[in-house]
This record gives sequence, C-alpha cells and structure tokens, in this order.
Amino acid sequence: MSEIPQRRGFSLGSIGGTTIEMETSFIILVVFFVFLNLDQHLGFEYALLWVPILLISVLFHELAHAATIALLGFGPSRVFLSGMGGVTVNQRKARPWQDLLISLAGPVGSFLLSWICSLISSNLAVARTDRMLTALLPQLASANLIWGIFNLVPVYPLDGGQTARNILRTFLSERRSFLISIWSSMAIGAAIAVIALLRGWFFLAIVVAMMVGQNFQQWQIYKAFRRSE
Repeated sequence: MSEIPQRRGFSLGSIGGTTIEMETSFIILVVFFVFLNLDQHLGFEYALLWVPILLISVLFHELAHAATIALLGFGPSRVFLSGMGGVTVNQRKARPWQDLLISLAGPVGSFLLSWICSLISSNLAVARTDRMLTALLPQLASANLIWGIFNLVPVYPLDGGQTARNILRTFLSERRSFLISIWSSMAIGAAIAVIALLRGWFFLAIVVAMMVGQNFQQWQIYKAFRRSE
C-alpha cells in the first residue's frame, strides 16, 4: 500500500536510504495472530512462528513497493509496519503507469517470497531436517500466497484498489477515476464483508468492513472538498 499520512513508529533502521518503522498497532496485530493460532496439541512455539511470518511478509511486501519507487527515480521512502499490514510513504508526482507498477510491486513481492520459500523447502536438506524451518517455511509460503492474492482485491487501501484506479487514470480524468474506483471499492468490499460474515470468517469480515468505512470517509471528504470549490 502506498499513501502519504503523518505517522510515527519505532525505528528499525534503514535499507538503501529507505527507513523502516514499526507502529504499536503492528505489535498488537502480531500478538493477536499468535493467540489466534494457539493450539494445545502443537504447542505455544508453533503459534510464535507468526512473529517472524508477519514481520518478514509485511516487510518484504513493502520493500518491494519501496524498491520499485526507487528504481523509477523517486528516491527513498518510509516503510511503516502497522496494524493493517504496512504502508510505504513516498511523496512523488508519478504518472499513472508508474503508480500502477508501484502498486503491483507489493503483491508480486509476496508471490516471489512464497516461491522462494517453497523452493528452499523442496531443495535444501536443512529445510527438511531442521524443526523450525520445517514448520516455518511452508507457513511463510502459504501466508505470502494468500497475502498476495488478498492484496489484489480491488478495495482501497489494498494494492488492488490502487491498481484499479491507476488503470482508470490512464484513459479517464482524475475525478472520474476516483469516483468509479471508490464506489467500486465500497461495493466489492461490502459484498466480501457480508460473504465473510455468513461463512463465519469474522476477522476477515471486520477487516474488510473497516476498509469500506475508510472508503466512505474518503468519499465524504471528497464531497466536502467539491462543495468548497
């Protein structure tokens, strides 16, 4: 995901000029996933695997955005690990096709990490004998495959929502691109939330419903801005 909010986090250092920060909400997300995956048969250490899974997955995804931004000549970014996954901040004036590449870079990065983990599991002996790697790598591969697919859903602020708008921006005005993408995002998001709720996927339903709420707030801000012009 890529936007320009004012936010603060705990510094984790930098890579190639791109700073990495962790927000308190990310710690809460990690704790939530650990307790969500507690299983008395597998043990607490199995649930703790979600600490490196979330950290590696979100960081790799956001660094894929940051790397693409840098390759396109827009300089270093700020990466935040947050409760909604992550966000890459970079103030730039990019063309629609450039923003399209930047949006797609995250899911592509997730798919790449999933493939790398599967490759290691299949070809390195230590990945089949080491207890931690045997448990970690398949989970990491699955998590990134799912994370990549989920991020392609055309709902803001997911990369799919950004991608849909950037495709529209290539042949429509900014205003029409925003209107079509924001209403599509709310409609698709609401449908996913309802389906998830009916199937008992309460966490997914809550997350997507929160996204729809954010979309509606963006729409209200846009209407207020238009009235003030």
